[in-house]
Amino acid sequence: MKNSFFLVIPEQKNDKQLLASFTDDALRQWVSELPTANPGLAARLFHELLSELISVEMPAAKRLQALELLRDSFFSIDDYLRSRLIRSGFPKGEVEKKIFGLSCTIERQFTIGYWSVARELTRREIGWLQGKSTALAIQRTIKGLSRIVITHYMMSYPVPDWIWIDLHSLYKLAVKLGKADTKVADQNGVFSKLSSIEGSYKQILLLSLAYPSGLMQKEFQLVYGFAEKINDLLEIERKPVAGQAVQCSILMDEDLPPAFLADTAQSDRRSDAAMLYLNLTKLAKIFKQADKYCSKDEARFSALELDKLSQLKLSAELFDYLMQRWQGKEQQGTVYFGDRLDRYVAIGLETTYYLLDTEIPNADVDLEIRAQTDSERALSCSFEREGVLSIGSLVSFRKTDASLQQRSLGVVCKIVLPKQDSKLIFEVMVIAAQCFSVAYQAVDAAANTERKKGLIYGTKDQEGEKSFIILDSFGLKDGDLLRMFMGNENFTIILNGRKNIGLGYWQFECRRIVHEVTQATSKKKGYDFI
Repeated sequence: MKNSFFLVIPEQKNDKQLLASFTDDALRQWVSELPTANPGLAARLFHELLSELISVEMPAAKRLQALELLRDSFFSIDDYLRSRLIRSGFPKGEVEKKIFGLSCTIERQFTIGYWSVARELTRREIGWLQGKSTALAIQRTIKGLSRIVITHYMMSYPVPDWIWIDLHSLYKLAVKLGKADTKVADQNGVFSKLSSIEGSYKQILLLSLAYPSGLMQKEFQLVYGFAEKINDLLEIERKPVAGQAVQCSILMDEDLPPAFLADTAQSDRRSDAAMLYLNLTKLAKIFKQADKYCSKDEARFSALELDKLSQLKLSAELFDYLMQRWQGKEQQGTVYFGDRLDRYVAIGLETTYYLLDTEIPNADVDLEIRAQTDSERALSCSFEREGVLSIGSLVSFRKTDASLQQRSLGVVCKIVLPKQDSKLIFEVMVIAAQCFSVAYQAVDAAANTERKKGLIYGTKDQEGEKSFIILDSFGLKDGDLLRMFMGNENFTIILNGRKNIGLGYWQFECRRIVHEVTQATSKKKGYDFI
């Protein structure tokens, strides 16, 4: 690998005075004085320093040492910038787009620094003492490119041209040099403080196979960390994998991520030398050890912000999502828009509640957005407001000639921004063809207690008819009793089958019970003197 079309090394200038500012002592002093309490200023100063570092002539060993000294500061600044990108949904505003541009620039500059070291060290025969530095530089370059990929995934933007072919080429270079499995220190690792070039390469391959358009913004780093934990189970082979139902190939000379092959494409006309295959059969081991990798206390769409990385476990819903994707099953919305007609869409439980309640005057004022059908599974819409839609958003929709109350209910499961503007294409997993508004309160609540809003729908199958209620209350559990108000009726229900179905929304199967049972089974009160 002689050159990179993405990691373009700037013209090198011979400046002894500038070079002197990159001694170990000078850099340690610079890092100690970096105004970390002011992230905006710290980011600008770091950006300027990187621009000088990658453009001044210096020995490869010295440049590598300088980059390693700056590595912790890089992660601190870039992680902060990324955190600003995931605070709200789509579409993104101008401020977030500027932050994204700055983050990508810093990531690219830092990665160019490592690539220039790797390029210098591999242009000639590598000595024994240089072997470790070469492996380190290549591994860091792969990690840097992976970070750029993840940042684009967070914004639902396409991965820039040339990144995937650079990743493939770096892996091929490491294999050629016999350095692919060499372990190097990686303090940023979640599960291990040692990483190899091949392990880092597998890690980003696994993330790309998780169909990123179906992941929440906050899940990318979590899934990337999980891929680090299991990348040893992924094997790269030169021939199709015997016994694997769907083959997954890497076109090593193409600027493309790995992809599962459809039945009609199992035999590719490209030469075997230009294609590698991913053996995913060992991942079946983790299917049988869900308790080891999942936390029953975690919910994928919970509104609570927990430190996922410190827990090192996935929610059961996210774990199941990954297992499906790594078997080659693409996340897709319900086939529901075959007529290709426009729809009016409302976002959120409360908005839908107001539209369904016939007693609320002018309920449709500015609560719905007109969307076009993009396919039989997807809708497309240009939003005027920022941050209105995310993976897991609860939405209701109706045909343009239907009444406000003729609403279907679903959850957004896929988002794509093809042109990086305010137009979103999103797919919906339909929950119910028709839903209704209800109100509820605790069974022992005072008469003047404010009622909370909910949605209800029914299903019918071989087991009979069932009713389900959707709420935005995290505190309710299976077995709780509620008083439901529906139309002119009110009655007691018992909740079962708690399920986190959307961002901050919980679904229960609900059964109506008679008043006498309610009194007998209602929760006992504590002593009134305590």
